Amino acid sequence: MIPESVARQTEIRTRDKLLRMKVSDQARKRNSSLPEYWDVRAVTYEINEVEKTVYTSLPYAKFNTEMVSELYHERWEIELGFRDIKSSMNNNALTLRSKKVELIYQEVWSLLLAYNVVRREAGQAAIAYQKAPSEISFKAAYCYIASQLIVMAQAQPISKTGTRLAHLRSGIGELCINYRSRPSRPRTVKINKTRYQVNRNAAPLK
Repeated sequence: MIPESVARQTEIRTRDKLLRMKVSDQARKRNSSLPEYWDVRAVTYEINEVEKTVYTSLPYAKFNTEMVSELYHERWEIELGFRDIKSSMNNNALTLRSKKVELIYQEVWSLLLAYNVVRREAGQAAIAYQKAPSEISFKAAYCYIASQLIVMAQAQPISKTGTRLAHLRSGIGELCINYRSRPSRPRTVKINKTRYQVNRNAAPLK
């Protein structure tokens, strides 16, 4: 995200502005082929009654305001997927466990396959309960599926596997994300040396 205050507005469309921004001297010093200015679109849209602005170089002729907002959120889902793999599945490990190249490939593929299995089951559960797949908590679904598969592997008879899978999805359907409302009180800085107003009675941030 780039602050709009550093850009000069040259054209206005409905909730879609064309801005001209100055390329920094540091960037041009490293790459002399860069132009002095570059044009960027500032696309503003609403989600949950909150305005958001994204900046893109995609041409308006091919990507209108609605398409840009949808593409941005689809792209952001990819980032959330990477986060789920690293934090929920890999326990925030900085490196993979494998030491050999072929085993690293094997470990990466196993993570991707497991991630897609969890996402698929969460998606099926969301459809069954008339919810959006993004409303299901990935971490909770991952832990729930992992624990249930251990139980199912030892359960008998095998012919009941379909029934157990249906029960598994019913449990996943209840693992919705609990969206917390934003705090109603204004945020203030709680440090001694600051030129901003300090609220000494403010509750600590959680």
